[in-house]
Amino acid sequence: MRISKNYKSHGTHIPVLIKAVSKTTGDVCEVGSGFNSTPLLHWIVEERKLVTYESDEDYYRFARQFMSRNHKIRKIDNWSDMDFNRHWSIVFIDHRADGDFNTRGMQRGDDAIKFVNADILILHDTEPESVNNYRYNLVFPKYKYRYDHLRCKPFTSVVSNVIDVTKW
Repeated sequence: MRISKNYKSHGTHIPVLIKAVSKTTGDVCEVGSGFNSTPLLHWIVEERKLVTYESDEDYYRFARQFMSRNHKIRKIDNWSDMDFNRHWSIVFIDHRADGDFNTRGMQRGDDAIKFVNADILILHDTEPESVNNYRYNLVFPKYKYRYDHLRCKPFTSVVSNVIDVTKW
């Protein structure tokens, strides 16, 4: 499993995930599992439905330990196979798409656009130098409200057309 030596950059999305869960009541979608987000969401979502999508075999094996009646772990070979039509209260985007190293990040923005009907969309790694690489610049204009959590890098942004996240 690939683990960064820069541990300080891990889990910077935690405050935003906690806040989003406290402000919503519906189903949650995690796009890309992680050592911080998967266990956190598993425990704080409680009786709500949670679906974690993962393409990487190592991360999929890690995430499977959290599988339960309310938490489904889905192995994805093609990110376009995710359930974009389901109504999600929260969608958390933090996946590593397959393909060439220089273009695989672009998948995040493309997938985020497909979740436009979610109440809240949380995008990880939104510092200015990453926004174009992940194509988040195409996502932001589609939403009425936006909050950027800038206290720690990598940044996390929250967008919504339903909930005024600007007051967070």
